[in-house]
Amino acid sequence: MSCSLPREALFILNLLYKRRCVNIDKGYHSELLCKQYSNKFPTREYPSCKEAIKILLNEGYITKIRKKKDKYYISDMNRAIQTLISHRYITLDGL
Repeated sequence: MSCSLPREALFILNLLYKRRCVNIDKGYHSELLCKQYSNKFPTREYPSCKEAIKILLNEGYITKIRKKKDKYYISDMNRAIQTLISHRYITLDGL
């Protein structure tokens, strides 16, 4: 089972999974996501951090929490786990 997500979007999804950002009370700041992204992909121009986040939003993997600084959390945990497993990321099944 493969998907059309670029590896940059998978990195962000895995980061949210590792941080257990799975509900509206436990989102992850967009600035921190972009900082981690730029550490992992320092020379990457496309997709940028914001574009990778937009891909995940459009695909329904994550949801935005509107605050002073946007935060994100995984809204479809089962789908996220299946996607991460299919791309050989290590996950704990179920959460």
